[in-house]
Amino acid sequence: MNGLAMRAYLQHQGSKVSTQQAVSAAAPVSSDDEPQYQVGADAATGSTSGTDSSDVSPTPTTTTDTNSDATDMFLTMFVAEIQNQDPTDPTDPTEYISQLGTMALVTMGEAECVEMNTNAILMSNLQVMALGKMVGEDIMVQTTSMSVGEGNIQGRITLSDSCSTATLHFSDAAGDDYTVPLDVSSESNGQVSFDFNPADYGIPPGDYEVSVVTDSGEEEVPIEVSGQVEDVRIPLDGSTPLLEVTGVGEVPFTAISQFGIPDSSSADGGDTPAEDVI
Repeated sequence: MNGLAMRAYLQHQGSKVSTQQAVSAAAPVSSDDEPQYQVGADAATGSTSGTDSSDVSPTPTTTTDTNSDATDMFLTMFVAEIQNQDPTDPTDPTEYISQLGTMALVTMGEAECVEMNTNAILMSNLQVMALGKMVGEDIMVQTTSMSVGEGNIQGRITLSDSCSTATLHFSDAAGDDYTVPLDVSSESNGQVSFDFNPADYGIPPGDYEVSVVTDSGEEEVPIEVSGQVEDVRIPLDGSTPLLEVTGVGEVPFTAISQFGIPDSSSADGGDTPAEDVI
């Protein structure tokens, strides 16, 4: 700002302060508006008011959100920029328009971000409510570990390559390995179902890591096991809800591969074709 503009600005500020002082001196502090002049005069002159502080009503506090504060700050700086520009070389008006447009885009983006976060929280709450209703329901989950009990184990594997033999391997913490051969002749769209009693294969109750070995050398064959949802746990850190499934243990809800379980068509402890497959 050049010297002429600076002098005009200081004269304007000085006349404004003088006017406030005059009004404050001429009128007693009796209305809601007048204490504002009194406070302004004291701030400008550095004098101490003789009026009891109890006579001055406190200024109401207004709570504003972040977007409002950012907008107010921008407008304050924008007005100051216009007032303090060089009169001999004023700023191009298109630059002001560009600044206003940019601020509008930023404000819109912040509003959309808040709305998206709100929707995400709402969807998460609805998801948790839906999971709570699953207790007691039969589902299938994809897993690589199982908790073997007294009952039958029912599920299926999904093969990507053709093979003539496929075997389920149950490995415990002690390093013992138990195998269950599967009948791949019942394969349908790469899926081979099974339903067997672990006691028939000498597998004692306990926790096991489960894998599939084929004669084609296929690795990481997906294994799905059916079970009933016993309970749903919501971690305190807000992470993925966990389901306690019989015969499997605790798994994230994202491991669910099917609601309901396939019907068994054989009761001989061998392979069971799936009739209700996703």
